[in-house]
Amino acid sequence: MLERIIELETRVAYQEKLLSDLDEVVQAFAMRVEKAERRLRDLKAAQHEHQGEMEPHNTPPPHY
Repeated sequence: MLERIIELETRVAYQEKLLSDLDEVVQAFAMRVEKAERRLRDLKAAQHEHQGEMEPHNTPPPHY
């Protein structure tokens, strides 16, 4: 019976360590996703700002 308790306590300890490691991975991934979303918003905003500055593709060159 004592061996069984020790085995279960060992399993719980490994599971707690695994959960802690997985939590760190999830947090790091969440930070990367948030950073990518901010970059995407910034790029969209910059594109929107500069969209009016670009000439349409169907206008003839200035020498016509």
